[in-house]
Amino acid sequence: MRWILILLLPFILFAEVNKTRLINCYEIFEQKRTTLEMLLDKINEQKQSFIALKNANLHLIKKRELKLKQKEKEINSTLAKIEQTKKENKELVKKYQKILEEIKKVQTSKIVQSYSKMRAGNAAKILQDMDMNSSLDIISKLSPKVLSKIFAKMDTKKAAVLTTKLKNYIPKDK
Repeated sequence: MRWILILLLPFILFAEVNKTRLINCYEIFEQKRTTLEMLLDKINEQKQSFIALKNANLHLIKKRELKLKQKEKEINSTLAKIEQTKKENKELVKKYQKILEEIKKVQTSKIVQSYSKMRAGNAAKILQDMDMNSSLDIISKLSPKVLSKIFAKMDTKKAAVLTTKLKNYIPKDK
C-alpha cells in the first residue's frame, strides 16, 4: 500500500498544481473577459455614434438635394421666361424693322418724287453738294429721263463721278 501511495503521490501533487493553475487561468480569463466587454461596450457606443452621425448627414444631404431641386426648377422656369421674352423681342424687332423699311421707302419715294418734279438745275446743285451715298441713293431711283436732265445741269466732273459710282451702286433697300 505504501507503494501505491508513493506512486500516487506525484499524481496527487501534480493534480493540485494543475488545479491551482486552472484557478489562475480562470482568473486571467475573467479579467480578460471584463476588459473585452469594456472594449465591446466602447465599440458599440462608437457604432451608435457613427450611425447617428451618418443619419444626420443623410438628412442634411436630403435637405440640400431638395433645395437644389427647387433652385433648379426656379432656374429652369426663369430660363423659359427669358427664352419666351427673347423670342417675343425678336418678333418685335422684325416687325419694327419692316415698319422702318416701309417708312424709309415712303420717305425715299417722296424725296425721289420731289427731285423728279424739281427743275433740273436746282436738283443738280443740291445733289452735287450732298454726300456721295445720299445722292447715289436718290439718283438711283430717278427715271433715266429726269436723271439725264439733272446730269446735264450738273458740274461735269461731279456728274462723271456720280455716273461711275452709280454703275456699281447697290441700293440699301435691296
